[in-house]
Amino acid sequence: MNYVNPWLSLMSFVYFIVAGFISFVLSRRLVEIYLEKVKTKFLKSLEPIIGTVIFCGSFGLSLIILYYILT
Repeated sequence: MNYVNPWLSLMSFVYFIVAGFISFVLSRRLVEIYLEKVKTKFLKSLEPIIGTVIFCGSFGLSLIILYYILT
């Protein structure tokens, strides 16, 4: 029977936490830059969508990287 290395499992959870934090900081910074550059009220109202897309994209990319590291 094959057993998963417990250190690999632990480091994967640490990777999730670090990747989530980095994605949050990156999305917050990019949204701040977006709001500085945009002038119209309509485009400023899209801020939650822009933040969500940036966070999901960066966190998803980090999960894809983890997948390729583990396989």
